[in-house]
Amino acid sequence: MGKPTVDVIIQPVCLRFRLHEDELVYFFASSPEQQLDRMEAMLGVGPGDLPIFKTNVGFLPVAATLLIRGEKTVVVDPGNHHIGAYSILWHALQKRGLDYADIDAVVTTHTHTDHAGAITQLAGKPWILGSGELAEMAAIEGAPIVDAKKTMMGPVTEIDSETELMPGVAAFPTPGHTAGHISLIVEARDARVLVAGDLAMLRTEYTRREYSHWYSAEQLDALHRSLDRAQEYKPDLVIPGHDRAFRP
Repeated sequence: MGKPTVDVIIQPVCLRFRLHEDELVYFFASSPEQQLDRMEAMLGVGPGDLPIFKTNVGFLPVAATLLIRGEKTVVVDPGNHHIGAYSILWHALQKRGLDYADIDAVVTTHTHTDHAGAITQLAGKPWILGSGELAEMAAIEGAPIVDAKKTMMGPVTEIDSETELMPGVAAFPTPGHTAGHISLIVEARDARVLVAGDLAMLRTEYTRREYSHWYSAEQLDALHRSLDRAQEYKPDLVIPGHDRAFRP
């Protein structure tokens, strides 16, 4: 078998919404930067307004979902609950002649719900994630929910060092966005591809290191060290978690 292929099968986008006079009002912007921090700033919400989940600013993020095909067929970051519940992931696979049964494993770069909420659509499949991510997940969703999802999934592999997932595909720790975040490097047919996840949510985070204002100093230090490591691979193509793929 030749080198693996990498395809973005669901492109990222993000909506913001808030409650106004008993009605939900939705906001959308075409720029990824505007969809994230700038939208919150427009609505008067920033890092001083914590906890963020009580600021009357909600968001419906769709992260980049990827399909890697080589010796194995792997879905990376299956997406949020809606992506799964409304069969969006299923349709994305069907377009490529695949069904859930054809997937050999699922990788989550981290366990935030926009990346991992739809994982149960791939129940029974091996689940690959970073060491410590289950604790991150439990802090947000609760330990009983995490235990239930682990029970639904196949064998769980927690990555704590560079690990080959199949020939031409390796996962490695990139903490910062979360403590157990991982990224992937793929020696694909036409490029060396960095699947960044939220190590670089946006192109500007990768190219100019303009990170979200929500990060703490400790997270920023970890992000810079992780990005240093990722850039040592000298990828030809970078796929951010919430922006379009680009060639650095």
